[in-house]
Amino acid sequence: MTTGPDAPMEPVRPVSGGFIAVYVLAQFGIWVALLTPVVLTIALRVGEIATEAEKGQWLGIILATGAFVALISAPVCGALSDRTLSRFGRRRPWLLGGLAVSAVGLTILGTAPNLLLLGLGWVICQAGFNAMQAACLPILPDVVPFRLQGRVAGMLGMTSTAATFAGSWITQFTQTSTLLMFLAPFGITVIGVIALVLILPDRAAPTDDGALTNLAAIPRALIKPFLDRDFSWAFVSRFLIMMAWSFLLTYQLFFLTDQLSLERSDATQVMVRSMAIIAVATISISIVGGFVADWSGRRKPFVALAAIIEATGFLLVALAPSVPQFLVGVAVAGLGKGLYFAVDLALLAAILPNKEERAKDMGVFQIANSLPQSLAPALAPIILVLGSADGENYAAVFIAGTVFALLGAVAIAPIRRSR
Repeated sequence: MTTGPDAPMEPVRPVSGGFIAVYVLAQFGIWVALLTPVVLTIALRVGEIATEAEKGQWLGIILATGAFVALISAPVCGALSDRTLSRFGRRRPWLLGGLAVSAVGLTILGTAPNLLLLGLGWVICQAGFNAMQAACLPILPDVVPFRLQGRVAGMLGMTSTAATFAGSWITQFTQTSTLLMFLAPFGITVIGVIALVLILPDRAAPTDDGALTNLAAIPRALIKPFLDRDFSWAFVSRFLIMMAWSFLLTYQLFFLTDQLSLERSDATQVMVRSMAIIAVATISISIVGGFVADWSGRRKPFVALAAIIEATGFLLVALAPSVPQFLVGVAVAGLGKGLYFAVDLALLAAILPNKEERAKDMGVFQIANSLPQSLAPALAPIILVLGSADGENYAAVFIAGTVFALLGAVAIAPIRRSR
């Protein structure tokens, strides 16, 4: 195997189980500190600061603004990571830098006395966490051999759901301290990311390729992946699926309190149960789905099936007259999510257009994750008024999620470079 700074970064060497475990832990750590505010703690904080009439609107504004920052920071940080010439490698500096920035943002979130500072803290958090994600995700195609990418992608795919449950569970014990509510999950991030930095086989960017070292080329480079047919369709599918999940993650607390008439304390407990069910459903199928995808060599049928299962779950939630049916719908959606994220990341790793711009291309792909976080809250006020004079028809939000998930299944069909 060719070595040196200009060697192509092909994952031909085997990776140890220990490395995979640390890699998965780091991704879990990033998600647990990022998604806990999205799912629960920002909503709790907004509910304390804003009036009842304004809380939904302000939650949407804060999350949408943060998602817009994520929309920009993920691909830009990915492009810069691909071009980093540091002797510490091109991934490590962005993992550590993002960790430091995220710590600042979470501290502001935990101490903010008003909604404007709360929003500022979330903007800083999104910039930091997306810098870490931009460096973390391309480690899959950088380091992991293709024959293992499905199962590793399955493990990575389950981390977001496991992190959401873990964050909700931790929040039960930290609500008495606003600062601790935001910083406690971040402790896992620090441990996971630093451990990954210490063992990551990393290298600096090649120095003989002008396209990689010319920063002025970044805007054009960010558009380039969309010229690839397969990348574009994979992007559309992920975007539609994440639109559906953004509705669930953002509005399930208000669905429980306003649609099912639960008290806030009771709704929080139901959300913990909900996250536990999603975690069990997702984890149980993610690893299995990844192994089956590796064994069969196929990706597309699993992704389409997963999106259909998710759509069924969202519909059950939308029609839920009680907590038990709500939890059943969540369980079904969790099964679909586990299968989808287990295989979709492996599919993406197989169709990336340029091996030397993986972080940038995967950062661009992250737009499909972050843009729905901005659009879903923006669309929600329109959807909420459907069939409801008071603008609180949260069932309609989940019906919209059903439609988006089904469209996500259809969008995977035109992809050619992966079966």
